Amino acid sequence: MRSEETIVKKHLLCLLIAVILTLGGTLSASAENLRMASGVVGSMTYALANGFAAVYQKHTGQTLEALTKELAATVPQLYAGQYELATQVNAAGFLIYNNIDLRTLQPTGNKERPPLRLVMLGNKAAAGFLALKSSGMTTVNDLRGKRATLKFGHFAAQFMININLLAAGLEADKDVTAIQASSIPSGAQLLSEGAVDACFGAATVPAFRELDAAKGVRYLGQNPTPEAMERVRKAFPGAVFVEVKPDPGLVGILEPTTLLANHNALMSATNVPDEVIYKFVKVIYENRQELVAYAPDFAEWVIEPPVSTYAAAPYHPGAIKYYKEAGLWSDEMEKWNQQLLDIYK
Repeated sequence: MRSEETIVKKHLLCLLIAVILTLGGTLSASAENLRMASGVVGSMTYALANGFAAVYQKHTGQTLEALTKELAATVPQLYAGQYELATQVNAAGFLIYNNIDLRTLQPTGNKERPPLRLVMLGNKAAAGFLALKSSGMTTVNDLRGKRATLKFGHFAAQFMININLLAAGLEADKDVTAIQASSIPSGAQLLSEGAVDACFGAATVPAFRELDAAKGVRYLGQNPTPEAMERVRKAFPGAVFVEVKPDPGLVGILEPTTLLANHNALMSATNVPDEVIYKFVKVIYENRQELVAYAPDFAEWVIEPPVSTYAAAPYHPGAIKYYKEAGLWSDEMEKWNQQLLDIYK
């Protein structure tokens, strides 16, 4: 009887050890591998995510999986630990961190500090209002009394439209008639048909190139006066005026034109361990030149500082640790990061 009990105990002990080893291996693997949320296949953020994945895997031997997700779903799943990282625009970080609803662009009323944290800023993505050359318009201020695609289902485009109008001292439906567009390409169609006087988007939109070939287009420039810069900075600290120069790859830039830009960015959350983010930032930053092979946006991403007071959300502690070691974290950045944390005091 005792012999049988001993055999049973030994079997149970072996089974327990096997379970522990299996779980340990699973946990170890999951701790080594990372997941990054991005936009849909074919989007700019998806291309960026795959570039990060390739470089990270090459230098660590560990998997970084790029997964497509709508931002509205990404945020709660990021907080829940289903992702460690997410590619998005800085404007998204601003809206999320300030508890602004992504659908309505109105405050949610939540007074608690969101766990969203910035990992690094990337290239500046400029966008603005496009008009036909024949319209005679040259600046955003010329939109007064005109019709423009000011209403979109996409939160980022809608938010940046509002900031562009604010920079020019204009208001939707008061100074400019707001026309609904289902998408940025559909805005180009409305402009072609004469249903609007201007549409909104970036100079790399394929539909804009087609319209330019058919009718000729130009971007309407901003006037970055100190007053305009103050209005914009107060409404969205991440917005930056940039001078865009004529380039074969850009549509509608007939001469150096000032537009508003919004950084691409990498985000994480407070629940992601510091050492995970530290390792990721170190690997990516020290091998950043290799990213250029994976997406056009990386050409400018790699020359932009990853830390800046244009940051619209606080940096992750793991990222800060690396930036301090690399001499990239200044007293000015420390002050700005603390101001962002203090919003919810």
